[in-house]
Amino acid sequence: MSAPRGGRGRGRGRGRGRGDYYTPNDSQPQNQNQQPRQQAEPEGKNSTIELLKGFLQRRYDPSTKLLNFSAIATDEEVAKSGMFRQESTQKKFFPALMVVCDDMLETREAKEAAIESITLCGNNITNLNVVFDLCKTLNHIKNLDLSGNAFNSVNALKPWKGRFRKLEHLIIDPFSNIGWEEELTSWFPKLKILNGIQVRADKPAAGDASMVTDAPIAAEPTSTTGTPTPTPTLNSTFNQQQEEMIAYVQTATNLKRDYAVQCLEAGGWDLNRAGELFTQSQPTLPADAYN
Repeated sequence: MSAPRGGRGRGRGRGRGRGDYYTPNDSQPQNQNQQPRQQAEPEGKNSTIELLKGFLQRRYDPSTKLLNFSAIATDEEVAKSGMFRQESTQKKFFPALMVVCDDMLETREAKEAAIESITLCGNNITNLNVVFDLCKTLNHIKNLDLSGNAFNSVNALKPWKGRFRKLEHLIIDPFSNIGWEEELTSWFPKLKILNGIQVRADKPAAGDASMVTDAPIAAEPTSTTGTPTPTPTLNSTFNQQQEEMIAYVQTATNLKRDYAVQCLEAGGWDLNRAGELFTQSQPTLPADAYN
């Protein structure tokens, strides 16, 4: 808004006298020039919000509760906007995306009910600068895929250390340094599956029968009671489509049900990802993983 061109000036001026130096006719062009500028900003903001809403809607699979943020730069609408073209704009894209996500799912309960898995694969990011805000808005997720990026070492993930307290399954390209699996596992207290391999077993609380279903799949080394029976999975936790996917994986891989379920959960209930995980972990799977 421009300052008024009126009031008392310094000195008396010439030929104008005191008072306002403009008439209503003088002010009209000024208001007309300001109005388009004032309207342009909200219109631009609204178009960005709609772009981000559309992106979230396209990338969300309600049947698997998966948000697919893979290869963001290849999304047609995002590519047109140029918002993910370079790191300087990428750093603005994800925080804005999380703000829109907050608006669409306003409560923590709504977020937890809608989203369990996120994939960020194939974005070729070298650090977490671009996507850091994910741990602020959706830190409740259980499954996370970070494969297909360009992290040089496990230290690139350190900004997320301890941030995802409920994360159970993580997929990431292996690092060359020894012991990275143990270090990464220590950062996430609930992590059970890393790249399709079980890295931690839940310990049921004493007398808590509800925790029995979270017991380890593999036999405990100290067991002296013969061959343990795999922990049963409650069928009621899976819908019909998921049951069909479990049966398909079992048929295709000859895996026992519990291992098939672990593969599918680690892959965010995506058959292609589950197949990739099985291929990656096949050399290390124990013999009793198969029927």
